[in-house]
Amino acid sequence: MQKTPQQQFDTLVAPHLESLFRIAYRLTRNTADAQDLVQDTCVTAYRNLAAMSATESPIKWLLRVQHNRFIDAARRRKRSPMVAAEDTQDIAALASELPDPESLLQQFQNEALLERAFLQLEEMQRTLLALRAEGYELPEIQAITGVDRAVLSSRLHRARLRLAQILTDLNRDADKVRHIGSRS
Repeated sequence: MQKTPQQQFDTLVAPHLESLFRIAYRLTRNTADAQDLVQDTCVTAYRNLAAMSATESPIKWLLRVQHNRFIDAARRRKRSPMVAAEDTQDIAALASELPDPESLLQQFQNEALLERAFLQLEEMQRTLLALRAEGYELPEIQAITGVDRAVLSSRLHRARLRLAQILTDLNRDADKVRHIGSRS
């Protein structure tokens, strides 16, 4: 019996929606943009069910589409930049159930610092680090991004170094501000 397009979509795409959203959120750092990116990926998947079902790994196919959509959107934004409002729901999601307010404050500051550093990376660096943080191995990332294995290892290494350097610089700047604030 032939599956309907909806059944094919449910079989091939639905199990991967959470993973697609997590990676999209890491790339965009905005809930609405991440939802749009996942939706755009799903529309493309629905239109290309035959091509996707012929692949060995639907999630790799989906992530490659999502990656390409993200890069396309980033290029469009560079041509016509817009300033987005902060997503206040994201701040509430960072809260934890730790009872100590000082620990909560430190955790929030660390996460905000990491997010600021992450956003200063180039799009490709963010993509590579987000996929790696999601647990994908180098061959899988290579299949998703289309970047050669030797180049991929090098870019991933440089992305980690760049993130570490940005974090160091941001920490140094925060220390200066705390030091100046304590003198007044």
